[in-house]
Amino acid sequence: MKVNSTIYKGIEYIQVNALPQDQKERLLQTINHDLLIKILVDEKLIANCLLFKDYEIWFDNIYKPQTKTNEQPGKSSVESAAIRVEAVKKS
Repeated sequence: MKVNSTIYKGIEYIQVNALPQDQKERLLQTINHDLLIKILVDEKLIANCLLFKDYEIWFDNIYKPQTKTNEQPGKSSVESAAIRVEAVKKS
């Protein structure tokens, strides 16, 4: 499930450390670390932040497809799509 964003002075972001453990681990393994930012909030520097738009892109394109694949071991989304197309042609 996607986490809620935080908005500070118009910057919509998430803190990587606030993510559920599985998301945090996958994100840190798969994201370009140049996307991580630091935000100064009330004189306190908060590190390991990610713009919410980048988090959503990662969630929808990297995390979510891996979660679906993990639910059905042995089947990839490509195989499933090929089976559906083949079934339509036979009808």
